Amino acid sequence: MAKKEKKAVKKGKRIRKGRKHESVKVNKYYEIKGETLERTRKFCPRCGPGVWLSRHAKRLYCGKCGYTSFEGRKSQEEAKPENKVGEKAEEGKNEEKERAEEPEKQDEATPEEREKLGKGEG
Repeated sequence: MAKKEKKAVKKGKRIRKGRKHESVKVNKYYEIKGETLERTRKFCPRCGPGVWLSRHAKRLYCGKCGYTSFEGRKSQEEAKPENKVGEKAEEGKNEEKERAEEPEKQDEATPEEREKLGKGEG
């Protein structure tokens, strides 16, 4: 007896997954205002002019060197607190003085108020 040959099963054409690649449209990186030409995107500070930063949700990213800058954050100089240690101590003293000047409220109710509330002595 002869061996049976396996039949080759033909598969259909593969369906590509994901999105199609879009070519870079450099004309979107510029905007014409009057007689001047303005850039809508920034260049990478590491790579220099000619390498654009891509815009994402809250950050700018360079695909060449990996530089990332976050738009919502302040720089280190701006993030420093404006008040100095001495100023904070003075603010605390002022609050203590204001509290001392306010008359203290009595927590206990007068006998007339107790009767109104229904909390009679007895």
